[in-house]
This record gives sequence, C-alpha cells and structure tokens, in this order.
Amino acid sequence: MPTKLSRYLFLQTLGPFLVASFVLTGIIWLTQALRMLDVLITQGQTLLTFFELTALALPGTLMIVLPVSLFCAVLYALNKLIGDSEVVVMYAAGVSRARIAMPIIAVATVTSLLILSFSVYVAPAGLRELRTRLFEIRSDVATAMIREGMFNNPAQGLTVYVRERHSDGSTHGILVHDGRNPKEPITYMAESGSLIDQGDGLLFVMFNGSIQRVSREGNSTNPATILYFDKYTYDLSQYMDDRQTVTFESRERYFRELINPQADDAYAQMNRTKFLADANERLVEGLYPVTLALIALAALLPAPFSRRGYAARLAIAAAAALGVRIAGFAIANAATQDLRLVPIMYLLPIGVSGICIAIIAGTRFDQAWHSTQRRLFRRFGKEGSTQ
Repeated sequence: MPTKLSRYLFLQTLGPFLVASFVLTGIIWLTQALRMLDVLITQGQTLLTFFELTALALPGTLMIVLPVSLFCAVLYALNKLIGDSEVVVMYAAGVSRARIAMPIIAVATVTSLLILSFSVYVAPAGLRELRTRLFEIRSDVATAMIREGMFNNPAQGLTVYVRERHSDGSTHGILVHDGRNPKEPITYMAESGSLIDQGDGLLFVMFNGSIQRVSREGNSTNPATILYFDKYTYDLSQYMDDRQTVTFESRERYFRELINPQADDAYAQMNRTKFLADANERLVEGLYPVTLALIALAALLPAPFSRRGYAARLAIAAAAALGVRIAGFAIANAATQDLRLVPIMYLLPIGVSGICIAIIAGTRFDQAWHSTQRRLFRRFGKEGSTQ
C-alpha cells in the first residue's frame, strides 16, 4: 500500500511538472530565438543552423525553468488532492504528512540533481559552443558579402552582387563595384567565380570578365578604360576585421575553470572574485528545487479543509517563493563583489527549507503559520468554514 501510494503521489506531481516545464521552456525559448533571428537573417544562415543554435541555449533555459515548473506543479497537485478530499482520506487511513511529502521531495531531488549537472557542465558547454558559433557567423565575410540575388554593401562604397551561389562556394553572374575612391570608381564583372580560403586571407577568384575604370579627373584624356581578363583575383581580406579570439564569460566556463583558472588567462585572473562567486552560485542552484517544493508543501499540506478553496495560501506561497528567489539572486550578485557573502548564498535556501520542514512536521512554526493565515483571512474576508 505505501509503495502504491508513493507511486501515485509521484505521478500526480510528475505529470504537471512535465507539462509546466514544456510550456515555460517553449515561452523562454521563443524569446531567445527571436534575439538570434536577426543575426541569422542578416548573416544569411539556414533554418537548420537557427535550430542548432537555439538548442545550444536550451540547458541554460532549463536551469531557470525547472525550479519554477516544479513549484507550480507541486501547488497544482496538492491543491487538486486536497480539493478532491484525497488528502483527508490519507490522513484518515493513518498516512502522515511526511509520507505524503516524500514522493514530492523525490521529484524535487531528481530535479536538483538534473539542475546541478546542467550548471556544472551541460549549460556552460552549450553556451560556449553557442558563443563560438555566433562568433564564426559574425566573422564570416564571405556570407556577409556574397548573397545570392541581392545587392550587398559590406563596406562603405562597395557593392557586391551575384546571380547564383552554390554550396561549394562557386558563383555565377558577378558584379563588384568599388566606389571607395570617388575619383576613380572600378566595376568588376565576371561570368563565374569561387571563394578560396587561404587561412590568413580570403580570395575571390573571378573568371571570364572585365574591369571598367572611370577617371573623373578634369584633365584626363581617357576617362574610361575596359580591361578583359580570363582570371582575376580579388582580395577580400581587406574587409575582414582584425578580431581577437573569442573570450568566454563566467557562465560559459566549466566549473573547474571557475575555481581553478589557468595562470595565463588574464581575463579570469582579473575577474577572480566573480568567478568564485559564480562557481558557488552553480552549486546553490541545485538547492532551490527542493526549497521551492518545501514552500509549496508547507503552504498546503498542513491546511485545514476549506470549502472556499486555498487562494490565500497559494498567493502567500507564490510570494514566499518569489521573495526567496529574488533574495537569492541579490545575494549572488553581491557576492561577486564580496566573497564573504558566499555562506549566505547557502544559508538562505537551507534555512528556508528548515523552516518549511518544521511547519510540515507540525511544530510551533506550524502554529505560527496558522495564526498568520487566520489573521489574513479575517482581514480580507476569505476565511471559509472549516471542519
């Protein structure tokens, strides 16, 4: 019987948890995807690349979504069980609060372990790959300059057009107009061409074309000249920015890189305090699913039966959870400037969890909770008849 009951309570919590996680992840994923959409469109990337990049940011999104989804799922499941009088029947059968809470805590523990694995390795691995890919996309001069069927202006006074571009880098119907020198604009036209990456430079080799130069000097005797060629090489390296190698932020570094950065990493040594605070924050993130689940349990599990529902208790639980998370973020942010605040990062979720366990266990915290509830119910006129 206890095994079946635990399985039933586990599934009653797991179902809403998965649904809430899917919905919230979709919403946050959509907001992140819209931010990347402009970069991908302007850089001429494919739809497959778009989904690959958004998938790399998904573990970081789940770290934010899963604790909130779990909290909402626990509130929903408990409210439904209490509203259907199933909890009352469990109490009548001699089932304790701890026995009811254990399957829910099991879901929260699994979620905590999942978030801990995300924060330590999976999320930073995805985010650093995302930054690397975006860096490469923004640095892709060939993509920025050569787009099929479009007039592109990669630099002031330069216009590039190709009629067709193939996946192997070959192009057909080429026009390049270099008007950076207004006194002597140059127009290149060619039947075909190809891009050649030499590692330290990018060349645009054109075949079967012409070069038209126009001299706008007043004393020029031959203002326009045309030169035909079989092969001509145009150097695109002059339009490539001299960018440094990509530098990873703290959220894009593995846990071991935060606590023990390389000695020759100037950026890491300069932000040593922030890195240590972020490393501790990643560990603390694994505590919050259990803490939020305990807040939901403490709000509803000791509640007496009410015909008018538990809206006030749900609101208080939501406010408490929101307050704890905001306080956690504030302490973590302050710890990046002062490492003496790091212990408080751990004490906050552990302390709140201890209070919630005391309320669930029925100690004097439980009596104080009920006293607070009664005062709020009287003030707002929401106290229902109880049995």
